[in-house]
Amino acid sequence: MHPALEQPRYFPDLHASLCVDIRYWLAPSLPERYTISVERGLSMTDESGTTKQYRPDASIDRAESPEAPYADAIVVQPPSFSVEVLSQPQRYVAIRDEDEKLVTTLEVLSPANKTGDRYEDFRRKQERLAEKGVHLVEIDLLTKGKRRWRDERVDQADYVMTVQRAGSRLANVWAATLGEPLPAIPVPLLEPDADVPLPLEYILQEYLEKSGLGKRLG
Repeated sequence: MHPALEQPRYFPDLHASLCVDIRYWLAPSLPERYTISVERGLSMTDESGTTKQYRPDASIDRAESPEAPYADAIVVQPPSFSVEVLSQPQRYVAIRDEDEKLVTTLEVLSPANKTGDRYEDFRRKQERLAEKGVHLVEIDLLTKGKRRWRDERVDQADYVMTVQRAGSRLANVWAATLGEPLPAIPVPLLEPDADVPLPLEYILQEYLEKSGLGKRLG
């Protein structure tokens, strides 16, 4: 990551592009029973019967056939550490099974997810998803703003990627600093299907090259 990418001039495009690029990376690697799409709304009903609409960053609705380049050569790194989930989280890429049941969510955090009332809304949404047995994947490429994890190691990291598997009170954390390559992280599915590796540094570098920002930012 380049620190300038957090600026309002660049981040909205980075955010939108990563969501699309993540979809195109994951789709060919998914078993046939899963599907994928981007920016699909999500409806959740709480204990009071109130229904609220959420918009995930990407949702998996249809797998595509071409093989992802270099997929066999990707090695998922072990997490930097684990943190206790104090209040159940939730997250998105949204992966669904053949019955349209939400299996996994993956979300690239935006500034709105980390400040003010929108942060609290995001945190509560994540808690409800976890309570429903959804795997949660979160990609935080913003050094500023609040983080849900109450751990000083999280606070000290520049970038944080977390994976919380359904039913677990721990979230595995991949921490990265400025100038350090982003890790490849696992995207969990239903058993017995294997995790799908997500090579964040490769996807980021592809974005920088195709957008021309790599040369512009140096």
